[in-house]
Amino acid sequence: MAMPMFRRIPRKLEEVLGDEGTDEFIDFINDSFSANKENVVELVSDRFEKRLSEELNALRTEVKEDIAELRLELKADIAGLRIEMTEFKMEVKEEISALRVEMKTEFAEIYKLISAQTRWMLGAIVALTGIFSIIVKL
Repeated sequence: MAMPMFRRIPRKLEEVLGDEGTDEFIDFINDSFSANKENVVELVSDRFEKRLSEELNALRTEVKEDIAELRLELKADIAGLRIEMTEFKMEVKEEISALRVEMKTEFAEIYKLISAQTRWMLGAIVALTGIFSIIVKL
């Protein structure tokens, strides 16, 4: 047991109670205060536990709400990214399509130039063949 709270009582009360009564009265008061102290500690402990439980529940609720908000924000951001990616994909497809058209046009130009050069070369070969046959006959 802890140190007694009362060691002495007033002299007049001590005279009325006597030595044995005084000791018993002091023990009674100390026991009463000790029990009261235990009750107060238990009550305070219960209140603290209740308050702690309430605060933890409030914190859990707040965390759940924050997580729900974050999930919504994340879903919105992901949806936005999907839209942007789809738009980018369409832009790339359009650019590739335009590039293909441009390349076909350029290839057609190259084919025309090669065709013209081939005709000139064949014409030159025919002309040179005629000129060589005339030169050879001379």
